[in-house]
Amino acid sequence: MDVVAFIIGLLIGVITVGLAIELGMRRVNKAQPATRPTHKWSIAEITNPRIIAENMGAIELPKNAKIVVNEYQNGMALKGIEVKQHSGIRGNFILGDDRALILSGPIKQDELGIWTVEKDMLEKLNKYFNDSWEKATPLIDDEQNNEQSRR
Repeated sequence: MDVVAFIIGLLIGVITVGLAIELGMRRVNKAQPATRPTHKWSIAEITNPRIIAENMGAIELPKNAKIVVNEYQNGMALKGIEVKQHSGIRGNFILGDDRALILSGPIKQDELGIWTVEKDMLEKLNKYFNDSWEKATPLIDDEQNNEQSRR
C-alpha cells in the first residue's frame, strides 16, 4: 500500500510541477505589444491631447487640447481651444500623457491609425510637437472665423 501511495503522490507532483511551468511560461510570452493598429478610436481615450495635423478633419475636440495645424476643414469648432498654424507640418498624430495615436490620413473619427506606447517614439513625437508649437503662429478668434468662412 505504501508503494502505491508513493507512486500516486509522485505522479500528482510531476503533473503539478508540469502545469506550473506551463502556466508560468505563458505569462512570460504574453507581453503586450508596444504598438498596435486600430480603426476604431476616440479622442476621449487620450488624456491632455496635443495634436499635430497636416490636415484636420471634422472631429469634436476637448477644450484642453493643444493643436498645431497646417490646414483644416470648414466648420471646425476651434473656439476656446489653443490652436496654432504652421505651414510646415507633415503628418497627423495625437499625443497623450502615456500614448500616441499616429494616423494614416486626416485627423477625423475612426481614421486608420497606430497606437504606440514606445518611449523612444513618444519622446520624438513630443519633441516634434514642442518644436512645431514654438515655431507656429497663434490663431486668434477672428482669424479662426475668417479662415473657416474662406474654406
